[in-house]
Amino acid sequence: MGKLRSTLVLEKRLHAGLTTSRQYLTGLDIFHTHANFPLVLIFKNGLDLALVERALVETLRHYPLVAGRYKKDEHGQVFVDGNDAGIDFRVHRCEGSMPFGLHNPLGKRVNQLVKLVMPWQMVEKDAPFVQINIHQYEDNGVVLCCYVPHSLFDGASFWGFMLDWSKACRGLEIQPSSFDRTVLIDAGKRPVDASHDLMHSPSMSGLFALFAKLGWRAVTDMSREVFRIPAETVQKWKDEAKAELPGSDGLSTGSLVAAYVMKAISPVLPAGVGRSVGLVLDLRYKRHLGVPRNYFGNALCYAEARYSEQELVLDSVPVLAEKCRPAPDEVTTASLFKMLAKMELYRQKKSVWRLLFRPTVETLKGGLILNNCVQLPIYDIDLGNGTPDWFEMLPATIRMLLVVQTPQKDGGVDLHLSARKAELTALRARLMADGIDVASVG
Repeated sequence: MGKLRSTLVLEKRLHAGLTTSRQYLTGLDIFHTHANFPLVLIFKNGLDLALVERALVETLRHYPLVAGRYKKDEHGQVFVDGNDAGIDFRVHRCEGSMPFGLHNPLGKRVNQLVKLVMPWQMVEKDAPFVQINIHQYEDNGVVLCCYVPHSLFDGASFWGFMLDWSKACRGLEIQPSSFDRTVLIDAGKRPVDASHDLMHSPSMSGLFALFAKLGWRAVTDMSREVFRIPAETVQKWKDEAKAELPGSDGLSTGSLVAAYVMKAISPVLPAGVGRSVGLVLDLRYKRHLGVPRNYFGNALCYAEARYSEQELVLDSVPVLAEKCRPAPDEVTTASLFKMLAKMELYRQKKSVWRLLFRPTVETLKGGLILNNCVQLPIYDIDLGNGTPDWFEMLPATIRMLLVVQTPQKDGGVDLHLSARKAELTALRARLMADGIDVASVG
């Protein structure tokens, strides 16, 4: 895996042209840390660079907060100063033909596409919230890498921003987002009474032990493969589920895929521990919380579906998929308010870093986190010259299944699985045994 070579030909600081009022980060924002994450879209047909630059400036006018900087107040609380300090826009030229895609993913080379910024370099520094890095090859193929901090963007917010940039490129209207973070801060100040706690708050020694285990496994035994599941296979699974469970409302692609993967890798997971799937909950769709659907910021949390080893051996994939949901008493409105209250309490104490969602801890045992991105508009991002040919992000450092629709949007899915090497081998073997014609790449 060689070093990517390119020549920087353009570097600009783009501005919204207006300022906006400060917004304090919520507990959920801070929980997700100031770590920046790179996301890559590949356009084989290239981009009109002048168009995408103009449209990006137009998009910033609808997202002035994104052109700001992190500051601290006199109490040490972090807020976004909407000072229009700007974002970075860079263009690089590369020799040869654009080589990347399903059968040649970038993998860890994604980090070579950006100017790396560490989390501790984000606050009280001139650190833009967005880096746009465009690598253009001689055949006009483009690798577009966006680099943003998780404390400002969750997945829904990021892809909403990208979709609006896409609209600006095509002269379409951009609808306003809701940037008022006080809705989540105030929700965390409500008195609540809930038995279940979505958060894990270990002792200091226990926390450092967990971080050490997660870090050690990440550098010694974690890898990532992408498996393309054809549309015919996905439809076959859905038809089988409908026949086996005629009373169900229809199982989602995400739950079927998660069940299939868990059944495949369970034999090589640690013995004698429960199995679980961490499920993303978007608070925008929990109506009693009062979070707007167009909320810009972090509004995701995690719950769990649990299995025994025996269930994963004996139950069919449709039955396991039907069980791929949290227990109702764990995701009540009260339990979600309790989670927000704990986040707010720890935010005020400036100690959110001591919290963990339980599914993250379970990945050290028999847990898998499902990040179902099938509904996100990843392959709807048309920056004026067609939609992307490939999407990629940096491999996860914990056991995680990212489910993305294929570029053709034909009903098939790409499974980006970060797991131990033995688990990847087990899934590959299960797919082959089932006669599934699947593309698998490292």
